[in-house]
Amino acid sequence: MAVYIYCIKSDYRYQSSITGRSFENEWMKLEKDGAVTIKGTHYKGYSWDGCSPKFKIGDIYVGTWEAVLCTGTGFSKTYYASLVHDVFYQFSKKVSSFVKRKEVDKEFYAILKRDGFRFAKLYYTAVRLFGWIFWNKR
Repeated sequence: MAVYIYCIKSDYRYQSSITGRSFENEWMKLEKDGAVTIKGTHYKGYSWDGCSPKFKIGDIYVGTWEAVLCTGTGFSKTYYASLVHDVFYQFSKKVSSFVKRKEVDKEFYAILKRDGFRFAKLYYTAVRLFGWIFWNKR
């Protein structure tokens, strides 16, 4: 069973460096200019588990830690990075023919750095080493 700790109810738009390609489904849109929209207004919102992997034991989540709050956003410093990363990984079977995992992982790193996460390089290294386990699996 999936563990979801976050849910957005409004659309989130992020300007990525993944350009020249487009894709759209019910949950995300990638435009040729690199704009990514995650459709939180669809259904009951878009939910994800933050930084993976994690699982739930009773009332406790165990797994990869989320970061402290970013003073600029009021959310965890890993919140937006995990959002963008997770939506691409969730639909990786549909986008992997034209979006490379390395590109998505680089976006994850860029957002972690933008939001001032001190362990950005460590988390990026972890997704580079272990992301293949989850990429193109759903």
